[in-house]
Order: sequence, then structure tokens, then C-alpha cells
Amino acid sequence: MKIFYVHHAERKIIGKPSQEDTLTEQGEKDAEIMSNAFVKLRDKMDIKAIYTSQFFRCKRTTQIINKKLKVPIYVDARLDEFKSVDNETWTDCQKRTISLIKEIVNKYDENDVVLCVTSGVNLTAFVAAAYKLQPNEQMPFPLVTTCSPIGFEISKTNFE
Repeated sequence: MKIFYVHHAERKIIGKPSQEDTLTEQGEKDAEIMSNAFVKLRDKMDIKAIYTSQFFRCKRTTQIINKKLKVPIYVDARLDEFKSVDNETWTDCQKRTISLIKEIVNKYDENDVVLCVTSGVNLTAFVAAAYKLQPNEQMPFPLVTTCSPIGFEISKTNFE
């Protein structure tokens, strides 16, 4: 199956960064562009659902992308940022995100496509899942361009 990691659109920070940060005007436009791109790919891909972090900027990006796709949206804390869980290690963060990826892969068929809207740091878990890498504290902590999709082909055999 295909899973698209999608970094949330550009966030608007007022004061101290928080889970409730919204999107900038440019972020809203970028999410709309992303929506149009996925709609154009629809005849080549069977997009079944969008999973999103609990963070407002991720949920808002998801809402905009889904205006035209009209697929089910699932909010899942396993897509939240690093240290969203008390005393979380970098390895723990990767493992919790990979647990959701595994669940998605097992739920959907090989030809299905699912989008996951989350924060930049979670890209590491998607790479680890796709390439069968073990989460660890030395895995990179990536910086990712906002509202950027990265597609991964992941099969059920990755998790056997």
C-alpha cells in the first residue's frame, strides 16, 4: 500500500509554540494546493482515509486537504510530536508512530492509499517503517518543509 506522510502546513505561532497553533495565511493556501494535487491523483490512487495528529495545525491542514477528497478522518495521538507523552524518549516516539503505521498497513488493502498529516519529526518513523530500521536514539531528527508530502510503499511483510 501507499502511505503519504504529509507535514502540516505553515504554522502561525503567537507567543510560545503550542498544540493550539493555527496556520498562517500562506499555510492555508499551501494546504489548498496540496488538496488539489491529491484530487488530481485520485484516478491513479484510491485514497481511503486521512489520519492526523491531535494538534490543531495538523487537524486544520487535514480539514483543508479533505474538503475535496471527502474521505474519513481519524485523529490519533500516535502522530503527535516528540515529547507529547511525559518522559518520552526519541525511540519511544518512533515506536508509537510505527505502531500506528503498522495498524494502518494491516487495516487497508495493498492498492489503498492513506494520508498521515503530522509534524516534521515523525518522518523518521515513516522511514524506519518503510525500510525496516529499528528505532533508536541515533535516528535523525529531520527538518521538513511545511505541507510537503512524501510517499512510502509499505507492505504487510514489513511487520512480520
